[in-house]
Amino acid sequence: MLRLLWLTFTLLALAAPGYAAKPPPTPPLYVQVLGGEEECVVPPKTTLNRLALERGVKWTMLARENNIPKPYKIKAGMVLKINTNHIVPMELSHGFVINLPELLLYYFKDGVYQRRYALAVGKPSWQTPTGNYHIRNKTKNPTWTVPESIQEEMFNAGQEVVEKVPPGPKNPLGKFWMGTTAPGVGIHATNRPWSVGYFVSHGCIRMLPDEIEQLFPQVEVGLPVKIIYRPVKMAVTPQGRIYLEVHPNIYSKKLDYLQIVKEMAQKYQLKDHIDWEKIPPLLKTKDGVARDVTLKPIPPKPETQTAGTEAPREMGLFPLQGQEAKIE
Repeated sequence: MLRLLWLTFTLLALAAPGYAAKPPPTPPLYVQVLGGEEECVVPPKTTLNRLALERGVKWTMLARENNIPKPYKIKAGMVLKINTNHIVPMELSHGFVINLPELLLYYFKDGVYQRRYALAVGKPSWQTPTGNYHIRNKTKNPTWTVPESIQEEMFNAGQEVVEKVPPGPKNPLGKFWMGTTAPGVGIHATNRPWSVGYFVSHGCIRMLPDEIEQLFPQVEVGLPVKIIYRPVKMAVTPQGRIYLEVHPNIYSKKLDYLQIVKEMAQKYQLKDHIDWEKIPPLLKTKDGVARDVTLKPIPPKPETQTAGTEAPREMGLFPLQGQEAKIE
């Protein structure tokens, strides 16, 4: 009886106004916008999705801006316009920053931003967790030990239940595995490269096989990994231009996009410098491209030069950026 009374009291106390859940913190204000508008000649034997993944953009945006009709096929020699403008999330100066709504991994090494990589992440019913982690181990040609939860899923789906999958073409981990300290979550290659660019996994983070092969030897055990959920990013460049980048809310969290933008504008004293007529279309399309929403430029301020941690010292060109990249 006493235990029941204690439990009732605890639940009532947690429901009281003083114990109300705190609103999420205002997202940081970033300072670096990279990329630019470019023209790309379609190479042989590629798809619209693969081309988009290589440049860190959404294939739907490519199709829309180039008037490509269904079934969205492209041919070698076609010239496509691509806008790769993006805001760099600088929570770390060394390690991986993974923004789940973007489906992208940003790699920083010793204070220098290297490049970004396309990902597949957890599906809504099996979400990739956010938080601060690090690389626990690395394995080439791994054996997949199937978790009991996935074995149960196999059984319920009427599939053959397997406990281990050896290295080879049937192994969903591909040839490279980087385990993290997030429970059950690793960054790995995949035998289903077409799944990259979507939220479809059991929580793990998939990469294109050729891209993780390039990244794998550069990564040391212990490398920091910060996983964030940030569908709205805003930046003020050293030139005083304001950029907004918006992504889909892939996990259907309770988010008010416009309210987030207003809170950031209020906190960082940007309300009078933003062209508010440009905001609603960006919040509607959520195309993942950093767009200039400046009404009038502002002088740089010391408080706009940080995003929670020290920013990278310099920026280097990287494959998704291109040689004609614009650096704000």
